[in-house]
Amino acid sequence: MRVLVLGGTGLMGIALIAEAKMRGFDVISAARTNTDIELDLGIQHSLQNALASVQPELVINAAANVNLAACERDPEEAYSINAKPAQVLANWSQATARPFVQISTDHFFDVDGAAKHLETAEITICNEYARTKYAAETYALTAPKALVLRTNIAGHHPDGRGFSNWALHALHERQPLTLFDDFFCSTIDTGDFAHGLFDLLERNATGLLHLASSEVSSKLQFVHALAAAANIDLNWATTGSVTGLQPPRARSLGLDVSKAEVILGRSLPGLEIVAERIVNQWRACQ
Repeated sequence: MRVLVLGGTGLMGIALIAEAKMRGFDVISAARTNTDIELDLGIQHSLQNALASVQPELVINAAANVNLAACERDPEEAYSINAKPAQVLANWSQATARPFVQISTDHFFDVDGAAKHLETAEITICNEYARTKYAAETYALTAPKALVLRTNIAGHHPDGRGFSNWALHALHERQPLTLFDDFFCSTIDTGDFAHGLFDLLERNATGLLHLASSEVSSKLQFVHALAAAANIDLNWATTGSVTGLQPPRARSLGLDVSKAEVILGRSLPGLEIVAERIVNQWRACQ
């Protein structure tokens, strides 16, 4: 199977490409630079041209502008990167009867703490990033063979980007840390996410699913779990709040993953396992 992965240089894209190759797929990566195909989603018709050239049997859209401030500054550009490609891919999927996966976000829920949210839960839009990602979901779900996955990922990136890289570096260097105890999510490691995505595809899953950790944790709890997995006594961190941060953001991002677990026939990893896998991946790359 020929698989086209958009956002191939990102944290998620790297994990998806590795998993696809491990399964023996012919993988074509696409991003602005340093990939098989150089693709700028902000340029009109660039995605259509790539689809016509590659002729993929499956497309996974892991490309996104996740910078909240940048999305607020330029909503039009955020829409062109985060939403418009899903519309193009939905049209392609319907015309070719081929599947595609839209990677969504968990930034849709607020004010209910560590609650787990079902796929049917009412959403709250707090910023342009969430608005454009929800538009992408709406476009994608018009295609019968689309699979839309909400998630929150962490893992190691070769260039050091990402929350877990920052946190592990700060832990090992004993840098000052202020950890939020009022921001909750269901973070899963990139390897488990990629493995779960392809397993869902093997089971012909479509529609909207949550693919994340089976446990909800605050950022404070998550970093403490990383510290425990790294055998670090985190006794110097202070506690802070996301309230008042700009741009405003949703705070209660916990996802109920029971629907995906039924399809997969297994439980998704909890916080301790996720933290151990992230630390092991980080150590392997040092």
